[in-house]
Amino acid sequence: MLDIRFAGRRRRLPSRLSPLVVALSLGVAAWVAIGIAGPDQAQAKSTEPSQHDYLGTWNYDQPDRASMRNIAVLGCPAASTSCRPGPPLLVPQIGTIVFSRTAGGGIVGHTDQGCTWTFKVLSASLELDPPSQYCFNHVIDSSYTITKWSVTLSGHRERETIEAISHQPTGDYEFRLDNGSRTKVVGHDWRQARSVFPGTWRYDAPDPQSRVNLLVTRYTGPDGQVQVVQSPQRGLVTLTSGRQQTMTAQTQDGCSWTLAARGNTAELEPALQTCQTPQGTSRSGSGRSQVTGSIKHRSLPVSTNAAEGFCSASAA
Repeated sequence: MLDIRFAGRRRRLPSRLSPLVVALSLGVAAWVAIGIAGPDQAQAKSTEPSQHDYLGTWNYDQPDRASMRNIAVLGCPAASTSCRPGPPLLVPQIGTIVFSRTAGGGIVGHTDQGCTWTFKVLSASLELDPPSQYCFNHVIDSSYTITKWSVTLSGHRERETIEAISHQPTGDYEFRLDNGSRTKVVGHDWRQARSVFPGTWRYDAPDPQSRVNLLVTRYTGPDGQVQVVQSPQRGLVTLTSGRQQTMTAQTQDGCSWTLAARGNTAELEPALQTCQTPQGTSRSGSGRSQVTGSIKHRSLPVSTNAAEGFCSASAA
């Protein structure tokens, strides 16, 4: 509540109120008595987001483990017999969603992972509609069903909560994001991107518990069983500004990748790129990078095997 005080000479009210003052007083009393929206209430209603306010590109803010901002919890339900029990996995959330209108008056969200989700517009939020939607993610060769997704706005800041089921080769796992946060990309924010992305970045130490900087590759062996290989990620990545609001990422294996930068997030563009390394091996990739002070990026090489990894690097 605003506390507004005026300094100045105190004025004494006349003992007899004019008819106009009486009429205004009665009008305010009437708004309170019969519940008709007065000026303050009308102004409050006008601050509710319109459908247009949701439209555009939104990037996840930098994940923060201390506050659990943009950190999803992935775990096997206690009573489940279809997945392997174990400690929950904390999964950083980064990337982009683009909200656009549908012909029926709703909103559709396209994620950078190639999934499409439909929402209905309520007075103060977007809600997943229908409340259970499925997508097969071809980037990581995995699927999930989102059962609840709520989005609220405050200007160019967005808050969201997500409940989902992650369908893994070892069973179905619960996925919860209770403190999601995104910022709207205004224009392409190229000036900001050009000031924070370029430079040489060194991978932070791999962490087996959180699987940060640990590339996990899943493939089907000759016996038909799913095999899992974990590879620590080390070394340097050099980012330089390119043409038409792009970045070039040069890795120590001799590969060069082109990323389009929008706000705090840069993504491979085109989405699928292939590199022939000096050792004669071919690598394909689809991934994205996010920078806020220190680089955070997720690299997803996808060739004959499915691989995923959450990577963290600091300025070298």
